Amino acid sequence: MTREIFIERILRQLYNGMPSDDSNITVNLVNQWLNDAIGIAVKNNYKESIQLDGIAYINNAFYLSYKGLTVTAVGNEGQTYNVTLPQIPIAVGKNEGIAMLQFVDSTISKTSKTAVPLSMNQVTTVDSMRPIQNKIVYWYEGTTIYIKSSVMLNKYTANVRMISGGDSTDLTSTLNIPDDYIPTIVEYIKGQLAFEMARPIDNSNDGISN
Repeated sequence: MTREIFIERILRQLYNGMPSDDSNITVNLVNQWLNDAIGIAVKNNYKESIQLDGIAYINNAFYLSYKGLTVTAVGNEGQTYNVTLPQIPIAVGKNEGIAMLQFVDSTISKTSKTAVPLSMNQVTTVDSMRPIQNKIVYWYEGTTIYIKSSVMLNKYTANVRMISGGDSTDLTSTLNIPDDYIPTIVEYIKGQLAFEMARPIDNSNDGISN
C-alpha cells in the first residue's frame, strides 16, 4: 500500500467520502501524523515481543534498507567519518533503530564487515581513542551516524538497514508497515485529527482566538 492510498482511506473515513477542496484536514497534515503513528506502532511491537516471547525485538517488516549513502570525512586525520540518514531512527532499545551498517567500494566490489554499534555510554571512551585495528564502530545522533575506522572510507558509500516507514516525502512510495499494525495506526491518526476537526475555524481574522 502506498502512502497516498493510505491517506485517502483516512480522509474517506473522516469525511464519509472524499473531502472538499477547502477541508482543513489536508493530505500533508495526515502524512505528518502518519510519521508519529509509525513510531507508536513500532514501540507497541517492541512491547508485545517482550510480553509474548520474552525477547525484545522489532518485526523485520518495519525495517528498510538504504544504499549508496554518502560518507564524509570529519577533519583531516582520516579516522572519523559521518553519514546522513534519511530520517531519525525510531527510538527503541539501545541500538535497534539501526540494524546494520556496511561500507561498499563499488570500484573493486568490496564490502566491509558490519560495523559495531556503540551505546552512548561507550561513546565517550571510544571517541577519545584511536580507531580499533580492523574494526569499524559507530553511533548515531539524530540523523547523523558517526564512524570511527582504521580503514580509509573516503571512496566508500554506506548501506544502512534501519526502522523506517518509507519515504515520507514521496506519497507514491510503499508504506513499510505490517498489515496487522495498520488498525493501530489508523486509530491513532483519527484520534489526533478529531481534535483538529472539532476546533472552531476563525474566519474573522480579528486576532482573537475562538
